[in-house]
Amino acid sequence: MEKTIKYIEIFEYYRDKILNGEMVYGEKLPTEQEIGELFSVSRHTVRQSILELEKQGYIYRERSKGAYVDKLEKSKKTKSKMIIVITTYVSEYIFPFLIKGIEEVLSKNGYDILLLSTNNEKQKEREQLKKLLEYDVVGAIIEPTASALGNTNEDYYKEISNNNIPYLMINAAYDKDKQSYVAIDDEKGGYTICKYLIDLGHKRIAWLFKEDDVQGIERKKGYLRALEENNIEIDSTIVGKFKTFEEDFYIDGFTRSLLCRNDRPTAIFCYNDKVAIKVVKVAEELGLKIPEDLSIVGYDNDATVSAVLDCGITTISHPKEELGKKAAEMLLRLINGEQEKVSYIFEPEIVVKNSVKRI
Repeated sequence: MEKTIKYIEIFEYYRDKILNGEMVYGEKLPTEQEIGELFSVSRHTVRQSILELEKQGYIYRERSKGAYVDKLEKSKKTKSKMIIVITTYVSEYIFPFLIKGIEEVLSKNGYDILLLSTNNEKQKEREQLKKLLEYDVVGAIIEPTASALGNTNEDYYKEISNNNIPYLMINAAYDKDKQSYVAIDDEKGGYTICKYLIDLGHKRIAWLFKEDDVQGIERKKGYLRALEENNIEIDSTIVGKFKTFEEDFYIDGFTRSLLCRNDRPTAIFCYNDKVAIKVVKVAEELGLKIPEDLSIVGYDNDATVSAVLDCGITTISHPKEELGKKAAEMLLRLINGEQEKVSYIFEPEIVVKNSVKRI
């Protein structure tokens, strides 16, 4: 019994010194004989405590040289169970479902989450990343902000990595070769839904895409590939592109000019369901019926948005809650040291409603 108590006492003594910074990375521990004399125990008992310190990652040993303080993971340095989740938006569109999935998995595993949003603004992302570094967190799930415009806050991401804080990107990533991420195959999704329109006889297909997010760029690639593979001429005059802050007024103006043309398109592929609803409203104001006069497709399968249209909107299904769960599960692998980098790509699935007419 005495040996067991002493073994734990020695382990906790050096563990606490390492955690509170009294002993730092690379510092050599006293010899087994010196520790034995300090605690008045045998070298066998000292050896037990040393082995436990090594097993739990507090020290490393070099043959014939001794034991040294190891470089600690963030999870060893803190008792915090806080994980920060940074998304472009929190309370609208698909995000409540996405966050619900994240929260379900993390809370089940004993973690608390702090929700932050960027409103898809680079400066706001910078502010939230600064908070991440100030708070005592063990990990983060981050949706990149205006991802197609590059990583303007790379210095903060480097600092997060230097502080050994595991993080995982969702919906897109700034650098898929270096960052962990969970996303949907947006290029394939864009291809799938455009090919669906082509198979129903549509050749003049307009496209409204968001150009400051990687998702928009990838969906456009799929759209263009489908047209090229089916030998359909690409008309750049019926392709509209907008940035986040331009969305409302641009979509209204572009759609009106598009639908008032003599050679108006027979179908419009919208960046997402939210954009699709705005296009539908303009079309109805101009006296056009969906799908009799104009076919519409969207992306994300957001039930609250597509319900506005009686016939629904043919769209690509976003996994939402499942993506959130997968992101949380994979972040836990990073936190637990099971993997250094993870990635997962969801396959896109088309959801067919009655917003498209065969021609």
